[in-house]
Amino acid sequence: MRRPRRRRGGWPPPRAGTLDLACPAPTALPGYSFTLTLTGAWEELPSPRPHHSPDAAAADHALTTARTITADYFATDAVPAAARINTVLGRPTELPTLPIRLLWGHVHLTAEPGAIQAAYSHKQHLHDHQQRHTEHTRRLDEAHTLRDTLMSDPSLALSYWFATAPQTIDTSTLIRLEDLFAQTAAYAPQGQWAPLARLLHTFAASLTDDAKNHLIDTLAALTDRYGYPDITTAIQALRTPPAAHPKPPGRINGSGTQPSSHT
Repeated sequence: MRRPRRRRGGWPPPRAGTLDLACPAPTALPGYSFTLTLTGAWEELPSPRPHHSPDAAAADHALTTARTITADYFATDAVPAAARINTVLGRPTELPTLPIRLLWGHVHLTAEPGAIQAAYSHKQHLHDHQQRHTEHTRRLDEAHTLRDTLMSDPSLALSYWFATAPQTIDTSTLIRLEDLFAQTAAYAPQGQWAPLARLLHTFAASLTDDAKNHLIDTLAALTDRYGYPDITTAIQALRTPPAAHPKPPGRINGSGTQPSSHT
């Protein structure tokens, strides 16, 4: 826009104009955008140092305001995004540090079908993620409740273990369990698993080494799963070491004797 020549003895008359342009505007989903159509009006304020392109400055201010707002909205939310922008641009605003006033601005937003579908898919993904998080939290709370219950009573802990490993139960299991429960009741365990591990070692004395180690490993895994590594170590210390296998005889040399060792 051509500016009138400066008059002698005063400032040039202030200019005024309108805005009418269109450009892309970002959405909350990277890679997808709105189509933004902006209309508005501006005027220049009297100043000894007028701006060279007041129309560009007014457009930049309005577009920056609008695009900052659209970046928080999905393509499916063109109507509320435009309402928010027009609320801000609908009143006269003096541009910071510039002798220009934006009298008003109005924005219209549209989005391509692909951007709208991507927004719907993203929202569904967020919903599914939230549902999974809620379900995970619920299961974690249930696991914590189960842990606290099992740690409060060794009888419940043993019952839980045998319920998850029924193949270890034989005809004498119930009798031995009753004896074991009577002994563990005197310990008032309150989460003290080491004494219980010793009782389990006695309880499993009549079992094979493999069965006894399986019992100890299972209880150790249970305490480790719920955050008691020191108790786990105490239980694992009760495992029966595997039987040592005899070493094969050394190779016979040509003289019929085994080779002598050298130090």
